[in-house]
Amino acid sequence: MIPLLLSLTFASGVYLTFEGLARPREHVLGPLRWQGAQEFLVRAGLRGVTARDFLIFSIASGGLAAVMAQLFLGWGVISGLAGGLGLLAPYAYYVRRHDRRRAAIQDALVEAIEQLRDGIRTGLSVHEALGGLARTGPDALRAEFASLSRDTRLLGFESGLGAMRDRLADPVFDVVACALLINDRLGGRLVSQVLDRLADATRAQLRIQHEVRAYQGRTVLSARIVAATPLVALVGLRASNPRYLAIFDSLSGQMVLIGCAVSIALGYAAMLYLTRLPGQRRVLVR
Repeated sequence: MIPLLLSLTFASGVYLTFEGLARPREHVLGPLRWQGAQEFLVRAGLRGVTARDFLIFSIASGGLAAVMAQLFLGWGVISGLAGGLGLLAPYAYYVRRHDRRRAAIQDALVEAIEQLRDGIRTGLSVHEALGGLARTGPDALRAEFASLSRDTRLLGFESGLGAMRDRLADPVFDVVACALLINDRLGGRLVSQVLDRLADATRAQLRIQHEVRAYQGRTVLSARIVAATPLVALVGLRASNPRYLAIFDSLSGQMVLIGCAVSIALGYAAMLYLTRLPGQRRVLVR
């Protein structure tokens, strides 16, 4: 046991040293980490929730999970482990919600880009075409384009687009906003062609992502079933015949259960990691 702990400690030290030397300094600054957390919440649809509020909610979730585990199982060490898993549960849920919302927004953005392109080709100005999307655009983005039209009248075109970029926090719309801003500042007649190429490229990319997500969904479902089966069996045995699991009442028995839980969690995390989709990074943020 001691050699294993020493090996894990040494490996952690090597990893942290590599991270500290290899990554740019600004990536490890606290304010930027909080900014990234806030952007994640916005992408997940939690616009009115701050990173601090989300952290407090996660702590409360962990406490509730620990209490429930203590009531059902009565093992203190396992209850502490359940509290840790409960702490991570909101983040895991909103990661999935973030991915689903991002996919829905990008699908709607492709349709909105095509409508914007068609409106400009019929002779409408960019402002008029954007205003039309508030009435006839994709349902998922009509409210956003309505807010854009209002902000454009009150704050100006650049500020209105910047506010919408912050609300959506999406790489595709970042590129659209950049093209519209350049066209607004410099003029030109090629904005419809730029939007046409962007729509075609984004639609092809999303088509591939949808196919990959279909395969990913089956793998994730299998991982969840494999991970949940031991837990369901343990809770069922504990509820039906507590004496059958009396061997785990001791500290050493609970440590064995923790080892089993950690191995299941690592296997589940590894399956999710191997089936993850590559993410798009925002490169045109202000």
